[in-house]
Amino acid sequence: MYTETMKKSQQNPLKSPTAGPALQPYPTLSARELEVWTKGLNPHVIGARVERVFVPGCASHPDGYYKKEWAWELHHPSNGNTQFYFCVRSGECGFFVLPPKTLKPASGATRSGFDLSLGKAAEGRKIAAFEAVKNERALCVRFSPVGDETAELYLMLIPSQPEAVLMLNGRLAGSTKVRENFTLPVARKLDETALAKIPMRMDRVEPAPSCGELWFKLRESNALELRKRKLQAQLAMEIDSVTRKISSLREQLDQTREEPDWNQFGSLLQTHFHASPRAEKNAEDKLVYRVEDYKSEKQVELPADPKLGLKQQLERYFHLAKRKRARLQDSETRIESLEARLPDLRTKVASLAQVSTLEELLALAPEIKSAPTLTKSADQKKIAEFSGRTYISKEGLTIVSGRNLKENLEVTFKIARGNDIWLHVKGRPGAHTVILLPPKKTASLETLLDAAHLCILYSGGKDWGKTEVDYTQRKFVKKIKNQTEVSYTNNKTLVVTTDPERAKRLSGS
Repeated sequence: MYTETMKKSQQNPLKSPTAGPALQPYPTLSARELEVWTKGLNPHVIGARVERVFVPGCASHPDGYYKKEWAWELHHPSNGNTQFYFCVRSGECGFFVLPPKTLKPASGATRSGFDLSLGKAAEGRKIAAFEAVKNERALCVRFSPVGDETAELYLMLIPSQPEAVLMLNGRLAGSTKVRENFTLPVARKLDETALAKIPMRMDRVEPAPSCGELWFKLRESNALELRKRKLQAQLAMEIDSVTRKISSLREQLDQTREEPDWNQFGSLLQTHFHASPRAEKNAEDKLVYRVEDYKSEKQVELPADPKLGLKQQLERYFHLAKRKRARLQDSETRIESLEARLPDLRTKVASLAQVSTLEELLALAPEIKSAPTLTKSADQKKIAEFSGRTYISKEGLTIVSGRNLKENLEVTFKIARGNDIWLHVKGRPGAHTVILLPPKKTASLETLLDAAHLCILYSGGKDWGKTEVDYTQRKFVKKIKNQTEVSYTNNKTLVVTTDPERAKRLSGS
């Protein structure tokens, strides 16, 4: 409520010191208090023109604004400019008249159907009536007619079920709830006994500035608490993701260590290469090369691939040995890096719990890496358990890429969803790479180029020069029956030359 005293001193409730976590409920008004409150505002509202309707911003809120609250910029021919603010959230329903420029529009607020209807109906009209429905927690704002069209806004201020309803020509034109019709609230006649049961607290209706200060302190502190909780959730999810990845990498490291000593196989076959040994089946019906190990003076069986010649098999052994060394080094490095991050993340969680002001939170927030943009906890769990690499593009989208057959199949058929973008080097065996898209989002050319670079690099194409990379939606990728290969349709092609700077930026993400 905005009184003459408040107007003279130009007190601004938003400039009050930020309170701690909200422990008190928002101040609410009984039907009798609402009637007194509304009459006190009449001189500042009735006759005023609605110049603008907007969603007010809130810097402390994680979204930058609250839902279900609005502000009007009013111009009164006698009393000058003011703002009318109202809120219809559950447990947080109320309204105030504030000094001009107290609230500012939220830049990122979404426009709901009700919001658009309210702006269209109210802007440019004068407020003809502003009254409480007697003995009901309801307020009616009646606008001056435009031609034959009448407009009314009803604020139903029952704390557990608040609502704003717009009526045009007596018909429902919009509501903050989903409804097909609306019964107008009517005044109730109460006897003295029933009337005495409705509280009338003078401290709620007389010192209006203090009530406004309390309201906006709670508004700011609640927003700060929501922001802290969101950051805490992100940190908790990141800690969980790091822990899961460490576990998955340890398992992968153990599996890699259990692989044969491919380098020894290659050395043995190279030693006997001049003798051109032939592959033959052993007792287990597996194709092998039987060669002598001169150090141990024992005959050794080397696994043979029926599709490969002797020279190709030799090259294959050394390739597998190189891959094993790279995997061991990569897994160990990543485990070390992830383990080093855990203490830092836990320190941030502890620091976040001590934050009590927006300034402290803003100082800490840039250091907190947001989790990938996903829509479902199941998707987040899949990413956390994925042993391969996860990257963030320049526009903040998550890119995952496989490094072997197992990871390729996991990326394509477990992690990716129908509309996600799937990439593969054209005409060569290679990495499956996927851009994970939030609902109703598309990937920019920059993100496509990021993903194409990763696709080429993980396919071993660092020195290929200009390379064609196909991309399509995941729903157009099918697994070929009884094979490990896939087919895809509806694809487009990018021609990409790897850029070291882009690769460096991606590796840092």
